[in-house]
Amino acid sequence: MSLVVYSIKGGVGKTTLSVQISQMLDFTYVTNDSHSSAHNLMPEEKGFLVSYEEYEEIPYDEKVVYDFGGFKDTRINDIIKKSNKILIPTLTSIVDVQATIATLKDIIEINKNIIIVINRAKNNNKSTDLKEYLLEEIEKLYGEVDIPIIFVRESSVLEDSLFDCEYVETKAGNNRFKRHIYRNAIEDMIELRKILEK
Repeated sequence: MSLVVYSIKGGVGKTTLSVQISQMLDFTYVTNDSHSSAHNLMPEEKGFLVSYEEYEEIPYDEKVVYDFGGFKDTRINDIIKKSNKILIPTLTSIVDVQATIATLKDIIEINKNIIIVINRAKNNNKSTDLKEYLLEEIEKLYGEVDIPIIFVRESSVLEDSLFDCEYVETKAGNNRFKRHIYRNAIEDMIELRKILEK
């Protein structure tokens, strides 16, 4: 299995999500975003940058999480086509929602195995309303297509995880207090893993 995390918009949490998934599944992390430093922070031989300057094509491989930056890159289409699942992270602002629908339009003809992740979700009605809105828009645009929409709740531990690129459950270890503090992030990543492995 290989996965793509992609949105045409920056700032929606693609890298945080990609790093967590790659560490959770023990996959290699690959990015095309030369402004990101996450590939340098990953454990040895587990993080790579595929910049335009060095790669005319992006190599496809198994057990990789591809983190594709918020910009157009024609090299990614082949990877999107071959990958098992495509995750589109979004936030709850109208700009992010419009970018999510535009991203969906970009990739649905290439690969229909899409999961939308409402990232940094708060425990309020806005996230639930957004999910309902997206489901309605998807049905209106594409009919009966099965695109799961899941929540990853707002969590400082997920944001902080980029400093050491460590999976949140590993970071918590057996420390009961840490497991309590990190519980939302751990629960959300476990739920995401179930959907990825379906």
